[in-house]
Amino acid sequence: TIRLGKKSYISSALFLPDGKGLVTGSSDGFVEIWGEPISYSTKQDVGDNKSDKFKNLLEQNIDFEKLRTSDLPYQKEDDLMLHDSSVLAMDVSRDGSLLGTASSDGTVCVWKIANGKLLRKLERTHGGSGGDKGAAVTCIQFSPNGSKLLTGGHDSTCREFGLLASRMLKEFRGHRSYVNCCSYVILPNASIFGNNDAPGTQTSGSLLVVVTGSADGTVCVWDGRTAEPLREITTPIPTSSTAVLHGDESVVSSKSVHTVLHLHSPPQTMIVVPRTNRAFLMSYSGTVLKVYSRDDIQECEFLAAAVSPSNLWLYVAADDGKCMVFDMNSGKVEKIIHSFAEECSSGRGDSICEISGIIHHPHRGMIGGYSSDKGQKRGVLTLWK
Repeated sequence: TIRLGKKSYISSALFLPDGKGLVTGSSDGFVEIWGEPISYSTKQDVGDNKSDKFKNLLEQNIDFEKLRTSDLPYQKEDDLMLHDSSVLAMDVSRDGSLLGTASSDGTVCVWKIANGKLLRKLERTHGGSGGDKGAAVTCIQFSPNGSKLLTGGHDSTCREFGLLASRMLKEFRGHRSYVNCCSYVILPNASIFGNNDAPGTQTSGSLLVVVTGSADGTVCVWDGRTAEPLREITTPIPTSSTAVLHGDESVVSSKSVHTVLHLHSPPQTMIVVPRTNRAFLMSYSGTVLKVYSRDDIQECEFLAAAVSPSNLWLYVAADDGKCMVFDMNSGKVEKIIHSFAEECSSGRGDSICEISGIIHHPHRGMIGGYSSDKGQKRGVLTLWK
């Protein structure tokens, strides 16, 4: 279990792509990389080659029961990665060299993981001017080649930024409420959308799309080249609850989509998780292929989810404090972790802290859970085998 200081809680987390450690973002703006304690030899300590020291650390077989931050050279010297407000989202580039972080004041930063150096800082990425804080940025992802960043925020837009020019390149506008998740996805072609005759749409060769999930209850698929909408998907869920909208409208008859997980098996599919008692296996054209729901109770809401790298298991945390492990093929609940929320938070009296995120190790059968509940005594992230 990772424990933060008092009155500080974990607001985002992820495992490093090679599985040798994990990164946390906290409510007080700190970004920390956690690894196992390691002793550097005298030879390793000679000079100031921090990148080599970090490489040595990542080459170790990490014991996740002994995680700490003080052995990373720049963190040991208190040269910390830091935002001015809560770190809500993070992503690592495919080659594992860059870390992108996004905060509640609209700031996006790009760091070099090897030495903690700040390479880019983009302020008020989703609106705001002068001394005003920008709209919160709730999700972030690097492009496949690492040259661009995709972000989503509380201004109901998704935006693409070029890292070389440090400016916005595209805006994906159409959602009516907060954008909770965004991703680049490469599809074989555009024929699955049934709009082959649409001008400017590829019909052969691979197609780069952007997929966004929003608090308005929809998942949108966009052409990654033109930013044109290809499909708007509304999950078939009960219409008894509401989500906050911008403008004149105040409610929408749908539940907030907080998680979209993209799968390699079955190909061209995704898991869509709204804040309801169901999760859905769907195609990018919007067809529901399978429904994941609990047998033991119907009156619950799914809060966070993660999928195993093999795409065989789906982990979903619910508002009753339990975590369900679904068999992806059968759709059945194979296991329930009853004390999940209790172990993944520091508690707030008699009530249960809501789980904010689940992360899955890229190579091991290990998950982590954390809560951003402000009522906690201190933030914790607990790992489960």
